Amino acid sequence: MEQIVKQEMDLSIARFIKEYWERQEEEERERLRKQYDPKERISYTLEELIEGVRRGSLYLYTLPLEFEPRALLEGKLLIPYLKNFYEVENDEPGAVLFASNKRKVTLSLSYTPCKKVMQSMDQWINETKERFREMHWIMKPERRKSMGDMEYFCSSMPTSEGRLYNVMFRFHKEERLYAGVLNCPEEERRGMGLLLEAMVYVIQEMNSRKGD
Repeated sequence: MEQIVKQEMDLSIARFIKEYWERQEEEERERLRKQYDPKERISYTLEELIEGVRRGSLYLYTLPLEFEPRALLEGKLLIPYLKNFYEVENDEPGAVLFASNKRKVTLSLSYTPCKKVMQSMDQWINETKERFREMHWIMKPERRKSMGDMEYFCSSMPTSEGRLYNVMFRFHKEERLYAGVLNCPEEERRGMGLLLEAMVYVIQEMNSRKGD
């Protein structure tokens, strides 16, 4: 009996030692990953990324990106288009959808006829929250901004595909209300998410130059 108990104790000790070293190895791998992962070492400001989009090229961590002006929605709305980025491009006269399955980034645009009078930003955000709530998605609005005829807000939200980071904007021009949604995985919000916000700034600049 004592021999059996001793064997069981020896096995328990061996398992404990094995689990301890596996834990140590995993912690070391995680430490090295963080040490050499550019996403852990590099941070961006919104202003830096806006300037890169304006310039037409930038590096997002180690990913080179290039932009060019592109007219969409019957040629009425200009955007900084990401070249060689999207695998899916559905460019229709009344609605646009670009998607990168590899990067899990989407951009959608549409418009509706609209006079100058619009609902307030608070009303717009609350209405958007309610629409998502009806689909059982709880949206958490965060930063918001108004720039001339452009308004946008950022939010995070859980979906069946994981948590999303969204940048939603609306823009009034030539008696049309343009609306857009750009999103990426929430864990990418400090990089790709900030870049999507920078793209919204540049969309406002590109269209304001043309005037109403």
